[in-house]
Amino acid sequence: MFRSHEQENFYKIIAAHLEVCDAPLLLEGGTGLGKTRAYLAAVAKTDKTVAIILPTHLLINQLVASKDLENVGLEVTAFRPSRDFETRADYVAHRTASMAGRVMLCTAASVIIDQRLAGNYNGVINRELLVFDEADELPAAAALQQDQEVTASALRDANVKLSTAEDTLRKLLKKKRLEPETRAAALMALEAIEEPAWFYQTGINKDGGISLCHRLPGRLLKRIANKGNSIFISATLSVAGSFKNFQGSMGIDAISSLSSMIEPEHHGTIELHTPLDEEPAEVVRRAAKPCLVVTPSFKLAETIGKQIPNATVRLQTETTTEAAQRIGPDGVLIAAGAWAGLDTPTVWASIVVPKIPFSAPTVLDGKIESQYLDSRNVAIRRMRQVIGRGLRTPDAKCQVYILDGRYKALGAFVPERFQESWIEGDIQVYLQAEAKRMRGYRKKALEHYGSSCFVCSFEPKVLRQIHIHHLEPIAEGVRTTTLEDLRPLCANCHELAHSESPPITIERLKGMEGP
Repeated sequence: MFRSHEQENFYKIIAAHLEVCDAPLLLEGGTGLGKTRAYLAAVAKTDKTVAIILPTHLLINQLVASKDLENVGLEVTAFRPSRDFETRADYVAHRTASMAGRVMLCTAASVIIDQRLAGNYNGVINRELLVFDEADELPAAAALQQDQEVTASALRDANVKLSTAEDTLRKLLKKKRLEPETRAAALMALEAIEEPAWFYQTGINKDGGISLCHRLPGRLLKRIANKGNSIFISATLSVAGSFKNFQGSMGIDAISSLSSMIEPEHHGTIELHTPLDEEPAEVVRRAAKPCLVVTPSFKLAETIGKQIPNATVRLQTETTTEAAQRIGPDGVLIAAGAWAGLDTPTVWASIVVPKIPFSAPTVLDGKIESQYLDSRNVAIRRMRQVIGRGLRTPDAKCQVYILDGRYKALGAFVPERFQESWIEGDIQVYLQAEAKRMRGYRKKALEHYGSSCFVCSFEPKVLRQIHIHHLEPIAEGVRTTTLEDLRPLCANCHELAHSESPPITIERLKGMEGP
């Protein structure tokens, strides 16, 4: 059933966790490992009632259509919201059937709604096991933000006129007949007004509705996320080799001792290029086919698509996998948001990234409520997934073209097994001698400065928790590294140092509270 020992190990960790469920399990599996089949196999072996939770209904559709369910012998039901049904009777019948299944698929937004409505929405919070797939999407929570909005149309349907956010919500909640999704969103938005905190804000959005904006939107799931029966799975749960960023964004206090990062030892090869002075269409024309162009928006995808004859542009109503089925062996697919989702049927010979996929700023009452560091961490995760699209088979060989110079602000975003083959400052060149030299400098830096963090004095349990930081950014160009240029930092301080460009100085880091 398992194609590698790493995939089998992934399965065994989940199976072992099911025996204890003592704390939330965070499990990262490198691209190409086969995480979906591994966790589905574990779910198939247990008799627990299970919810498999994905960010969007499109991804639920993709999982339902995948062969992995058949391969592990697992039957599932998929819960859909009331807005997908023409009549109330149809929705109630569907809700009853989906809740009766031992394994139910639903979105993270539905978990929040069910939690707010005390288990009376789809009963997901009462299930014995919650598996969050594509969990890296939760800190950004684009789908959560969308589904936790009281829309202008919902206000019109309830015959409530928009005034201030608080007054409008209070009037709305007095209505006896409200869709459960609208009632839950209104309750949360009003609670945010009544109990203010720095990381969330309720306000009127540009469409005339009311939105609850979280700087840490994953914390909408905090109560569920801290339960021992919750499992979070993704190829990109970590940032800078640590789960701390994900834990903080979700409000997770402690994690299972089984929490792990598993990277395939050998799985495909990539070569990276940064032709920053070329237009996307020019790069695509000469790139090996089939070619995947990954954009952060449908608008940009359409713009590039008009410049490339016979290119296929992903529609907003389809997944990347469905769109890929419409191209030939020498085709070009231009797909917004192609970092998310299950495997495509196409083995990509090249991938083009016109713009680094930073998340868009959130605006409420005319004020930006999101932060650069949040956006940067989202971009790191998405770029890791983008590159992973070229590593879907053991013998895959993929050329990756990055056309946005902001990649330099992200730090390492390629799989760990390829990081040693980067030369400082120029990710196009692969020199093994340079990789060996840098390993030598790491050893010398630790011998000279010690293994504790130079900023916060963190003492690591294992040396991989300590990174070697360049005082002068290596992204500025190829140069000779000296011992005086290096300092040992923990993963958190290293991430904070690179949260700005140029990086924050050591002196400034030491002056910050809680670095």
